[in-house]
Amino acid sequence: MSPVLSTAERLRRHMPRVLAIWEERVRRDVPASREQPAPALRDSLPAMLEELVTTLEDPTPRRALGKREHELGREHGLERASMKDYSLEQVMHEYHLLRQVLFEVLEEDGPLSVAERDVLLDSVQVGVRNAASEFSRRRGMEAESSRAAILEAQATLERRVLERTEALTASEERFRTFVEGVRDYALFTLDTEGVITSWNLGCIRMKGYSVEEAVGSNFRMLYTEEGRARGDAEDHLLIAQREGRFRGEGMRRRKDGAIFLADVLITPMYRGGLLIGFSKVVQDLTERNLLVRERDLSRVTVENFRVEREVRERVITMVSHDLRTPLTAAKVSAQLILRKPEAHERHLELAARVVGNLERLDRMVADLLDTSRLREGQSLTLALSLFDLTDLAQEVADELATVYGDRFVVHAEGKVEGHWSRDGLRRVLENLATNAVKYGEPGSPITFSVHRSAHRAGLRVVNLGKGLTPAAQAALFTHFQRGADAEHSPQPGWGVGLTVVRGVVEALGGTVGVSSTPNSGTSFLVDLPIDSRPFAKERPEGA
Repeated sequence: MSPVLSTAERLRRHMPRVLAIWEERVRRDVPASREQPAPALRDSLPAMLEELVTTLEDPTPRRALGKREHELGREHGLERASMKDYSLEQVMHEYHLLRQVLFEVLEEDGPLSVAERDVLLDSVQVGVRNAASEFSRRRGMEAESSRAAILEAQATLERRVLERTEALTASEERFRTFVEGVRDYALFTLDTEGVITSWNLGCIRMKGYSVEEAVGSNFRMLYTEEGRARGDAEDHLLIAQREGRFRGEGMRRRKDGAIFLADVLITPMYRGGLLIGFSKVVQDLTERNLLVRERDLSRVTVENFRVEREVRERVITMVSHDLRTPLTAAKVSAQLILRKPEAHERHLELAARVVGNLERLDRMVADLLDTSRLREGQSLTLALSLFDLTDLAQEVADELATVYGDRFVVHAEGKVEGHWSRDGLRRVLENLATNAVKYGEPGSPITFSVHRSAHRAGLRVVNLGKGLTPAAQAALFTHFQRGADAEHSPQPGWGVGLTVVRGVVEALGGTVGVSSTPNSGTSFLVDLPIDSRPFAKERPEGA
C-alpha cells in the first residue's frame, strides 16, 4: 500500500501537470494570453507555487502564509500589467482557473482536509489581491509616466503632445473600464482623508450604494457602528500608509444595514513621492463560507448514501439467505408428505415442521416490517389485553428449550398481571433470549427475572459470557447492527431484533436498557407501566 502524500508533496509532484492544465485553460478562456509565448505566460507562476509548497510544509501553514502574503501573486500582477492587452478582470480570471486546477489535480490522490483546503483557498485569494494591487499600481505608474512625458515634449513637439495625450486618455479610459467592469470584487479609490473618489460595479453589487451615493462620502459609512466607534477606518489608512498596505478580515455594512464578513486590502497611492490617496479591494466572504458549508454538507450526504447502500446490500444478502432456509425446510417436508401418502404418523411430524417454519417466516417478515416503520419514525400498533407476565415468561422459556436445550430459568415473585401486548412482549422475550444465545457463553444458563413494584413491572434477561464493549453497547439498538460475535455465529440474524425490542417496549410506554461488563455477562432490563393503555396505539385483539 503506497504511503499517503501530504498536500505539499502532492503539489510538488503534480506541479508540471498543474502548470500544463492551467496554461491550456488560460489560453482557452483568457483572450490576452493567446498571443503570449509559453515562458512569458508562466514566468512567475512556478515561483508562486513553490512558495505555496513551502507554506504547506510549514508546521503552522497559516502563520507561514502571513509571512509570505506580501509576495504571493505580486510578480504575476507586475508581469500582466506589462502586457498591454491584459485587463484586471482577465488577471483575476487566471487565478480563478488556478484555483480550479489545484483542487482538481490535488484531490485525485484523495480528499484534502478542511484546514488544507482553507490554506489553499486563502493562498490563492492572497495572490488575487496582490496581483490586482500590483496591476493597478503599475498601470497607475504608467499613466503618471505618460503624463510626465507629454508635459516634457509639449514645448517642442505639439503634434507629439497631442498624440501622447490621446494615447493616455485612451489608456486611462480602458483602465477605468476594466476596473468598473469587475463585478465580484469591490474596487474603489479614496483620497488622503478617506473620501471615496471612484466606485465600480462590484461596489454597487456588494455594498448597495450607487455611484452618486458613494462618491464624495467618507468610507467610514461602510463600517459597522462598533467599527466607527473604535476608529477602525482611520486606523486602517494609517497602517496602510505606514506599512505599505493593510490587509484584514472584518465585519462591514451594506446600505440596507445588513452586516457581512469582508476581506479587505488597502494600498496607498503615491505621485512624485507624495501620497495622493488609497486603492481598496474588498471581497465578500459570505459566498465562500456558504460554499464551504455546502461542501461539508455534501460530504455528509455522500457518506449517508454510502451507509444506506451498504445497509441495503447487507439486508438483501441476509434476506435471500435466511428466508431460503425455512422455505426449503417447509418445501421438503411438503414433498415428503406427497411422496408417501400412506405414512399418516409421519405426516403429523412433517406438517408440524411445515407450520413451524412458516411461523418462523412470519416472525421474520413481522420484524422487518416493524423495523421499517420504526426507521420512518412511526410507533407500533399493538393489541392489548390483561395477562400474567410470569406465565408468559415461563411459556417462552419452555418453547425456547425445545430449540436451544434446557438452559432457560424463570425467577418470579408470583403473578405479575398488567395490560400489555402479549404478542409484543413474546417477541421481546424471544429476541432478547436469542440475542443471549448468540452472545453468551455456550451452554450457560439464561435467566428470565420478573418483578413488580407499586405501579411498574420489570423484566430482566441475563446471560453469562465475556460481555460487551461500550462501543458495542452503544450500537446495539441501531437498525441492522449485529455484534462482532453474532456476525460469526451460525445463528441467523439481520440485526433487527433489538430494534424491534425497543420499538415494542417504547410503544407500551416503557424503557429498555443494557448493562454489561467484561467477563461478567450481559443483562437487559425492561421497565413497563402496569397499564400500557394510556401510552399505546391500540388495535383490537386479533386484528
